[in-house]
Amino acid sequence: MRARLTLAFVCLALVIASVVGFTRSAAINDLVRAAQLDQLASTARVLATLIEDLEDSGSPITSDRLAAYVPEGVELTVERPDAGTVTIPGAGFDPDVGEDAVRVRETVGSTTVGLLQGEEVVADRARQEQRELLALMLLMLIVAALTGFAVATGLTRPFQQLARSSAALGRGRYDIDPPTSRIPEVASLAASLKAGATQLQDSMHRDREFLQHTSHVLRTPLTGMRLELEELNLRDDLDEEVRRTTERCLLDVQRLDATVGELLEFARGRQVVAGAEVSLVTLGHHIAQRWRDRLPEAREIKAFVDVGPEITLTPGPVEQLLDTVLLDVSEHATGPVTLRFSGWEKHVRILVKGGPSRPGEVAWTDSRKARTQIEILGGRCSDDPTKDELDILLPRR
Repeated sequence: MRARLTLAFVCLALVIASVVGFTRSAAINDLVRAAQLDQLASTARVLATLIEDLEDSGSPITSDRLAAYVPEGVELTVERPDAGTVTIPGAGFDPDVGEDAVRVRETVGSTTVGLLQGEEVVADRARQEQRELLALMLLMLIVAALTGFAVATGLTRPFQQLARSSAALGRGRYDIDPPTSRIPEVASLAASLKAGATQLQDSMHRDREFLQHTSHVLRTPLTGMRLELEELNLRDDLDEEVRRTTERCLLDVQRLDATVGELLEFARGRQVVAGAEVSLVTLGHHIAQRWRDRLPEAREIKAFVDVGPEITLTPGPVEQLLDTVLLDVSEHATGPVTLRFSGWEKHVRILVKGGPSRPGEVAWTDSRKARTQIEILGGRCSDDPTKDELDILLPRR
């Protein structure tokens, strides 16, 4: 988008410069010729006045004396009633002039001065003016390109932020930061993305609460029924028919409990954003590369996939969680950082090693924000904050 806007500015400047340039170029010859006529006419009047002053003072008027006043490339003609006509060519004058040569005649008193200048002088000056005009047009295009690039950068920046926020939301992240802009379209899109991120976060909270509530409401009474039936089945005074019925009920309760467990596992493993899954090895490489640019060069970060590199999952929630953990590592720990991923059919294990915490600072492994996010995702992590590593187990979603 920025390149298109810059190109639009350049094209607009090119059109304007072309119209102005061609119009000006067409008039340059006439303007230069008129300027030369004015200049030669002024020179002719000065020379005629000079000759009259010399005549009045009694000074001799010779060709050698007048030659010093003849401009370069010009032929001087002096006409006086008492001395006839005198022609004096200036330095570099070409007598083979064309029909478009510049001619002027000025009369002061009894002296008439004529000046003749070849057409090549006008042509040379016209070409010089055209070169200057062309240079001005090129400068105008460069300024337009720089201005267009600056304006396009400012205009496209909020849209680029919207694109990044939209991509993050599409990966399942809800910690997006849409731009603040006075452009109505950008403000509307930013509000929509923010609302979508809030809905995604609420949906994840509701899923977690639903799973916890469902597990408690369904599995607790089933467990109680199973224990009651097992205890009843252990009695010695039961009739054989009742015992067989009790065993059948116990099997049905066990099957129902297994079915509920399967449904809960399926709900836990449901993808947050369908179609946005990436492989575990791609996710690890992406996170390591992004944080390699953020951490100082002295702190190395590496990512390994020990099990299941082809396992796929929605990257956004894991990226958001690891961004929180790695931010704590960068602020409170020293030493290299290692990420080890292991993927199975239902779970993903992430081991983060970040080195010891700085003296006097809170252990980075005891981050409440990270632990809250792990709980929201339905996972769990190691409980020993004294270790220099954080072991995270998440459902594969």
